[in-house]
Amino acid sequence: MKGRIADWRIPTDCRDRLGESPLWHPDEAALYWIDFYGPAVHRLDGATGRRQDWTIAGFATIGSLALCDHGRLLLALDRGLFLFDPESGALTPFADPNRQHAGIGYNDAKVDRHGRYWVGTFDVAETSPRGTLYCLDRAGGARVADSGFVVCNGPAFAPDGRTLYFNDSLGRQILAYDLDPATGMLSRRRLFQRFDEPDGLPDGLCVDRDGQVWCALYGGGKLVRLTPSGEIVQTIRLPVPNVTSCCLGGPGLKTLFVTSGATVATAEAAQRGNDGALFAVDVAVPGLPEPIFAPRRSV
Repeated sequence: MKGRIADWRIPTDCRDRLGESPLWHPDEAALYWIDFYGPAVHRLDGATGRRQDWTIAGFATIGSLALCDHGRLLLALDRGLFLFDPESGALTPFADPNRQHAGIGYNDAKVDRHGRYWVGTFDVAETSPRGTLYCLDRAGGARVADSGFVVCNGPAFAPDGRTLYFNDSLGRQILAYDLDPATGMLSRRRLFQRFDEPDGLPDGLCVDRDGQVWCALYGGGKLVRLTPSGEIVQTIRLPVPNVTSCCLGGPGLKTLFVTSGATVATAEAAQRGNDGALFAVDVAVPGLPEPIFAPRRSV
């Protein structure tokens, strides 16, 4: 089943050089997302349509954001993981499992159903398998969950929290793991779906209430929806090639929000046409409330 480009709407005039990491805040009824190269954070009020923007000064990139308690966000910046207070603009260091290794940056992140924070890294040159998927507890303690990837993307979690989905982007594959809810340990790594070159690179992920997985395909101009067994059951195309990430939010969590990036890596290119726009479309199956990370300390 294929969606039509006409089904989509663009809810704000923002154009990002590389939009990423959309998350619907369940308490604020607002959408947050980032511009990787801004580096900037955006917030779109679901009731009024008013947008707020924060430029994160002093940093080169922002790989992702996660929702935290007390209205804060956890930002994966190029020099570490920082708690950000949108009200005051204050940044507080939280952790840095990457230890600022040269040529390795932070990328996608999510909070699992049990309150743990997962973040992946990537080789900035996109040539060497130096990317690592980390799992962090509320105190900032980190451990390696898996490694050996050029670019880590995703992750996302099944409704019962017992399966982690993860994108090995340059490997053109979605992986699935069993996730122990008590320990957070991964096991039984397996191929969930592989993509051909014309499909694009698997980028951001989200999971709906039925446990089906939405995957954004960068360079492919589309999203696909997969069953828990990995079968593609729906393809929806966008009017831009670089589809980066997705989440479910809005009234009843039945709006699919999708970020995109410019086709030319310049700030000016993001101001032309729909490249870098935020898209939205109504879907039949709702999502799940996004978990909130509750850090116990900062370093």
